[in-house]
Order: sequence, then structure tokens, then C-alpha cells
Amino acid sequence: MRITASNAAAAGQLVAATTTAALLRCLLHKGVLAPHDIREIYEAALLLLEEQQGAAPEHSAAFVAAREIIEDGLKD
Repeated sequence: MRITASNAAAAGQLVAATTTAALLRCLLHKGVLAPHDIREIYEAALLLLEEQQGAAPEHSAAFVAAREIIEDGLKD
């Protein structure tokens, strides 16, 4: 299988996202973080996405998709 630049970028993003989620889950299970702490982290992530979107308008669709995914997770 040939790895293209876009596949490599997508893979890198998946690794970062899953590693972050696993870290948060681990910290939650060890009692280091409480559920409200996790919520605060994701809310801060939403704020960062909004701040960064203005600097890269050509990638607005990716920012919108990322925000929707995080917001869906916060509905629980």
C-alpha cells in the first residue's frame, strides 16, 4: 500500500486523537481526573478550534467537522 501525503496526515491526526482520548480515559480510571475535568478539556479544545479557524480559513470544513465531533461527545 502506497502512503500518500494526505493519508499520512490523516493517520497522524488519528494517532494524536486516539492517544489523547486514551490518556484522558486512563487518567479518569486512575482517579486523577473527574468526568467534569474531561468535559472542561473538551470545552477548551472547542475554544482553541474556534480561535485557530480564523487563521486557516482554507481549512474551515475540517474545523467545522472537528467541532461537530467534539460537540457530539459533549452531549452525553
